[in-house]
Amino acid sequence: MKNLKSEDIIDAFLDGKTTPEVSARLETWYLLKAEQSAETDVQHDYEVKNDRMWMNIQQAIKNDSVPASKVMRISRISKWAAAAAIFLIFSLSVLYYKQSNRPVERFTISKEKDIAPGKNSAFLILANGKRVDLSSSENGVLLKESGLSIVKTKNGQLIYHTKPGQAQSSKPNTIQTPVGGQYMVILPDGSKVWLNAASSLTYPTAFDQDERKVSLTGEGYFEIAHLTQKSGKAVIPFVVTVMKAGKINQQVKVLGTHFNINSYPDEPVVTTTLLQGSVVVNTPSAQSAVLKPQQQAILKGLQLDVSPADTEVAMAWKNGEFIFREDLVSAMRKVARWYGVEVSYEESAPKNLMLGGWMSRETNISAILDHIQSTGKVHFTIEGRRVIVSR
Repeated sequence: MKNLKSEDIIDAFLDGKTTPEVSARLETWYLLKAEQSAETDVQHDYEVKNDRMWMNIQQAIKNDSVPASKVMRISRISKWAAAAAIFLIFSLSVLYYKQSNRPVERFTISKEKDIAPGKNSAFLILANGKRVDLSSSENGVLLKESGLSIVKTKNGQLIYHTKPGQAQSSKPNTIQTPVGGQYMVILPDGSKVWLNAASSLTYPTAFDQDERKVSLTGEGYFEIAHLTQKSGKAVIPFVVTVMKAGKINQQVKVLGTHFNINSYPDEPVVTTTLLQGSVVVNTPSAQSAVLKPQQQAILKGLQLDVSPADTEVAMAWKNGEFIFREDLVSAMRKVARWYGVEVSYEESAPKNLMLGGWMSRETNISAILDHIQSTGKVHFTIEGRRVIVSR
């Protein structure tokens, strides 16, 4: 890498021609630089650091430090990408110096001890209590009864087929993903739900004509089918009851829309992110919020707030990606759920290390840890299925 010109790397980054690994490392180095510039004030918010870097970029453009040919392209990309790219102009030579004179320790592990990523894996729990392992059962029809058939496909989907005009009794089914598993289900009404690791969805085998209700724990992405009542005058609402620590945390009511809910018990907040349509979020404490696309509702304790959403981050898991724009501890919770590992922190582990970058969820854990360890501020050790974090 030290033989490449910084301008070549910047051009490749702005044109989207760098490899995912290089892009991930550039974002990480950008955050590391921002962190170092404010090391004496650990209370600096991430946005404050980002805005400070953006001001530097604008000043550089004003002073003609950035070639005019690049200014047009910079204006078309996000502040995040621009900051990361222009950061290279200012500090890539320093990075090269660090790499050539103080090489960052790479995370290495034998193939025998490396941990593979998660996969399509789930259990289907039928109304009679029967538990079906979807990762080992054969593809095809799993259950067939009056007006209903449940089909498992080879690409990790569970599909409910109903026959129009045939009355069916409503029976609760649950699809449950383990740690290190994910699955997608097409509900009887045609709505699609993707479940992240360590999550579950409970739903009826037949929805009524007044309201469609399901219950979620963990994390799920929903694409809700737009259905009207037989009269054709009213839309049948779809309601997601969100469970956390065994209790009702909130209800999300929609008519036909795309959204993501993260309600893991080990997360400090419950986040509902809207991509398309409109949803109403209601809490047991009688708080309510109506979301517009690109907004998210954040419930912390009893406080419900609405803010702009980073939809790229919210949708990363569903798109088979890790996008780290957060602190180390938050990022490692995602890693732990997908790879099925326990994470423990030694006293020396960094407390306020911010991470940035993209990585595929299809890589072994060693690649993820190597990317994070490239900051030079954290070290990992694997013991079985336990990851130990230290300085």
